[in-house]
Amino acid sequence: MDYTEFFSRRAKLSRPSPIRRYAKMVRDSTTPLVNMAPGYTSDERSHFVGAKFELRDGSSLELDKEDMRIAQQYNNSDGIVPLREFLTDVTVKLHNPPNFGDPNEEKALRVIVTGGNLHALGIATATLLNEGDKCLLPEYGYSSFMGQLKLMNVDFLSYRVESDGPSIEHLEETLSRWNPEDKENWDKRPKVLTIVPNGGNPTGETTSLEKRHKIYALARKYNLIIIEDDAYYFLQFSESRIPSLLSMDTDGRVVRCDTFSKFMGPGFRAGWLSGPNALVTKMLFELQYMMQHASVLTQVTLNKLLRQWGMEEFLRNANDQRDFYWKRRDFAQQSAEKHLKGLATWTVPQAGMFLWIKATVIDDGEKFLTDHAIKNRFMMTPGSIFAHDHQAPCPYLRLAFTPCTEDKLDEGIKALATALRTALREAADEKQVKT
Repeated sequence: MDYTEFFSRRAKLSRPSPIRRYAKMVRDSTTPLVNMAPGYTSDERSHFVGAKFELRDGSSLELDKEDMRIAQQYNNSDGIVPLREFLTDVTVKLHNPPNFGDPNEEKALRVIVTGGNLHALGIATATLLNEGDKCLLPEYGYSSFMGQLKLMNVDFLSYRVESDGPSIEHLEETLSRWNPEDKENWDKRPKVLTIVPNGGNPTGETTSLEKRHKIYALARKYNLIIIEDDAYYFLQFSESRIPSLLSMDTDGRVVRCDTFSKFMGPGFRAGWLSGPNALVTKMLFELQYMMQHASVLTQVTLNKLLRQWGMEEFLRNANDQRDFYWKRRDFAQQSAEKHLKGLATWTVPQAGMFLWIKATVIDDGEKFLTDHAIKNRFMMTPGSIFAHDHQAPCPYLRLAFTPCTEDKLDEGIKALATALRTALREAADEKQVKT
């Protein structure tokens, strides 16, 4: 593939951070050096010299003086070496990317550490999109990511989503406007398609394997880069995980975003980005100028835990998290059946953290929550903030079933039902007054 045509004007101008070049020279040197290049603080003045964490399973994790020395200094922009190597091993084990070890250096898989998925999405889109470029997005999507794109003045092209993922017919209909024989028109096509394949946020759908193959075929036909935003990969509610788009990427056109947020904790602000070296390296340059590197303290802590666990224990813990939230999903579904019948419909997600609820007795979820949520002692997220047009009334509500205990979850869903009945009565009374 010729990756040049996919780079934004910003990416075409980007070069490695010059100050980071000298850090690399020191790291690569086999000769001992008196290193007076970096603006490091003195290790003699570091305040933290050790740490001990108590783990949920009763064991502990200790960071020694050397760990803390590393944690408090600058490090590699693409991540500390042992963590990056572990995450590369995880990516290869779970996805077996066809471009891993590819002799074509530009296409070969590269993995870098990021500050979580939103950060990864930010550096990916800054590398691939200019102001006014078109980007294919689901009709409802993560509001913070859409906010990033709006600040870039990107033109949204919405595709419909069904219970098993994007509507292939709608995607084909949208893309058929561009003909490769008409070069001027072809160059104006959308070059990036974003997808949350598992447990879409907020809608909860998981894309079937059949549709994943069809989406990849469309990406080949129309020469698209796919950004696979897979925050909920480890929260698929089945014993086996559906193969990722990265796993079928023979061309080197998938950029994949993974995160520790959903199975380790969002406060870590850490994740990893993988894809063809030519694209990921440009994204790394963007990362260098934005933040130098992800938090080294976070990286050291996570690496120490992952190394203490090893690969099999890491995967067992990921499955344990899945099973916990799987049970919580089932409870939320049962509670919704008990309290919300006749007031709303909802999807039962096959992955992720949310019930996507359509309230059948209201038209505007945002107004409903403003008027009724606090007084009824619950809160949810209005569906309108996930729509491309935030101002249009929207009857959808997003219910997160992960943060509450089962008792509190049932209490909250019952309170939602009470509020919906109140809103229905108020609407009926208002209509009667008008007539």
